[in-house]
Amino acid sequence: MLWLPGDELPGYSKIELAHYLEQVGPWMIEHLKGRPCSIIRTPDGTEGERFFQRHAMLGMSKHINLVKVGRDRKPYVQFDSVEGLIAAAQIAAVEYHPWNNQPGHPAIPGRLVFDLDPAPDVAFDTVIEAAKEMKQRLEALGLVTFCKTTGGKGLHVVTPVVVKKHERLGWKEAKAFAQAVCSQMANDSPDRYLIVMTKKLRTGRIFLDYLRNDHTATAVAPLSPRARHGAPVSMPLNWNQVRAGLDPQRFTMRNAAALLQKSKAWQDYCDGERSLKDAIEKLVQNR
Repeated sequence: MLWLPGDELPGYSKIELAHYLEQVGPWMIEHLKGRPCSIIRTPDGTEGERFFQRHAMLGMSKHINLVKVGRDRKPYVQFDSVEGLIAAAQIAAVEYHPWNNQPGHPAIPGRLVFDLDPAPDVAFDTVIEAAKEMKQRLEALGLVTFCKTTGGKGLHVVTPVVVKKHERLGWKEAKAFAQAVCSQMANDSPDRYLIVMTKKLRTGRIFLDYLRNDHTATAVAPLSPRARHGAPVSMPLNWNQVRAGLDPQRFTMRNAAALLQKSKAWQDYCDGERSLKDAIEKLVQNR
């Protein structure tokens, strides 16, 4: 069982995990395909040992693709089909953490992820306000924003970007841009936000994590389960859902597929790509 008896919800079997991935897979795969993906496996249940995996293993299903990246010696795991997700469930892969590149082009940024990670004493309504502020800042730079729960205590604000071949922009520039946006936000409200991970400084504040925006950095995929109590998932949201009273723990492997069928969240994601170059230029002009 993936979640053992004694949890608030009954334990899930690998078959139930596979069924969940079959249901949400067509939606989920659009955010995974063409991107190397790390997985977290829990073959002995979430209270047992966990395995972080990003490379091939003996006996891996042919439905799970392997891709070579640059000069890296070992190929990376990649999911390009729902069948691959279901095969991963059979080896107890519970969590899916893809890179954020343009599909098929690992060196080119395809989206930026701003991880709003609160200290334990920060109320979730405060995280909601931070997400709205991040939305406003990114949209002022000409970007389109989307929001999702992390399956934990934070929120992700995501913006799809496009880089043209002649622009010569890579992850170095993308990371610097994300850091600059977060730095401005933290400098404007130092009592609420910070951009360093130092635990002793985090009390009462939200860590604006821009580090997801790097060549091999990952962020949990939309609709990915989390190997945590209650089987929460990273749930895509409409911005009108991001309001006071939102409970991120209500989105679980038990109900996410049904909720997704009723939701229009992220339906225009593919139309939301905007120029990273233009956003960088606006940021520089606004300084």
